[in-house]
Amino acid sequence: MQGIKSLSVIDGKSLLALDVEPPKFIILRFLPVGLHILSGSAKIGKSWLSLWICQQVSGGEMVWEFETLKCGTLYLALEDTVDRLH
Repeated sequence: MQGIKSLSVIDGKSLLALDVEPPKFIILRFLPVGLHILSGSAKIGKSWLSLWICQQVSGGEMVWEFETLKCGTLYLALEDTVDRLH
């Protein structure tokens, strides 16, 4: 069958011997690079917190007491209307 790859298996000893780069952080010691899910009760400010963090990171400004890596951000407000965001 074409397109089917075999399962790649690695044992613990080989895994520990690998040279793995340390994670890169967007917010130093707080938020590593990657996809994150922010969850909580409704209407407690998750969207506003996410938007504020994006703004701080895109400007290279502090998030609370943490330094940020200035970089581009993408905020997907998939549940918010334009009026609500405005």
